[in-house]
Amino acid sequence: MAPLHDDDDGRPTTTNTGDEEMETCEAMRDLVRGYKTFRAAHFSDDGGRGNGATSSVKDTLRELSERGQAPSALVIACCDSRADPAIVFATSPGEVFVVRNVANLVPPYTGVDGAHHGTCAAIEYSVQHLRVPLILVMGHTQCGGAAAALKKYGNGPNADAGFLEANEETGEGFIGSWINLAERVVCEVCEEHDPDIRARMLEFELVKNSVKNLHTFPFIAERVKAGELEIRGAVFNVFNGTLKILQPNGRFATPKDEDASDKSASTAVAPPDAKRAREE
Repeated sequence: MAPLHDDDDGRPTTTNTGDEEMETCEAMRDLVRGYKTFRAAHFSDDGGRGNGATSSVKDTLRELSERGQAPSALVIACCDSRADPAIVFATSPGEVFVVRNVANLVPPYTGVDGAHHGTCAAIEYSVQHLRVPLILVMGHTQCGGAAAALKKYGNGPNADAGFLEANEETGEGFIGSWINLAERVVCEVCEEHDPDIRARMLEFELVKNSVKNLHTFPFIAERVKAGELEIRGAVFNVFNGTLKILQPNGRFATPKDEDASDKSASTAVAPPDAKRAREE
């Protein structure tokens, strides 16, 4: 075992002696290179400040380590590597509490059954223990989870009810079980929209459904009623980097201060009006 050394905060840590270096894949080497870049940028002799800055990631992390976290929002997002909330919202450490899953789905509250509910546990922790004042469900375009749900439960030309069936021999089946949460929404989208726009509309409707399901949790409903918690939804466009935020009227629109010259970003389209907008 490698010897123990005290880190800067006085806590013991293990140190690689050099003869324990493991052969690893290129992906792991990329991550280690990224870590070294992070250390060089934020934990250098000047504390990562540079250019006259008065604070740094290093300072922020030290402070958070001492006083604990107090994020201003819970963001429920998809696992997709192209839609990282920390990048989309340009957040610093400690500012947002994030839970990510396939297709940014939130199951409805059905009671405490003793099963393993990762998403629900994260929601409970952030709402009841961190006391966040905001929950944002962030979906995104080109969502693979939404596409999978549409293929499994839709009625289009590519529909396949046997898609993602459980397979005990290979141990697969978790995706199919998870996206079952989207079955009702998929059926509604298929009834309302033509096949060529269903995938896009489903991405919006899944966000709205997750927002709706959040209200079924008693501890969330209580804080919302007390005016202590707000729940919002949004969809991030992977292609052009724009964000559409769910409005009280059920429509999605870009933030008001978005550059109006970007027509693709400033045009608000409600899911029910999408077919008409496309035809026009």
